[in-house]
Amino acid sequence: MIRPVLSLKRLLFDESGGKVRYQYSRHGSQEESLDYLEFIARVTSHIPDKGQVMVRYYGLYSNAHRGKMRKAGTQPSHPPIIVSHLELTFEAERPPPPQVVQQEPLMAAEEQGEYF
Repeated sequence: MIRPVLSLKRLLFDESGGKVRYQYSRHGSQEESLDYLEFIARVTSHIPDKGQVMVRYYGLYSNAHRGKMRKAGTQPSHPPIIVSHLELTFEAERPPPPQVVQQEPLMAAEEQGEYF
C-alpha cells in the first residue's frame, strides 16, 4: 500500500465510551469523534470487493482495442503517433550550448558526504 487511508498517529480510542477520535487538519487541531462501528464502516468502505477492477484502461490501451487489433492481424508495438498535420520540424535552429561539468568539486563533495 503506497499511501494509507489514515494516519495511526492521529487515531485515538476511548475505551470507556467506545469512541474513536481522529485528529485531522495540518496540525491535528480539529478532531472527529465516532462510534467504533461507524469508524470501521467508514474505513472498510475504501476496500474494493474481491475481483473489483480499480484501474480502467481506455483507447489504445484497452483490452477491447487490443482484441480488435489482434483479430485484424496487426499488433503494433507502440501506439501510433500522428503529428504530420502540425508541420513540425524536429531540427534545432542551433545546437544546444555545451555543458561543462567540473568533476573536482563534485568528487570532493561526494567524498565529504555532502553529495548523494
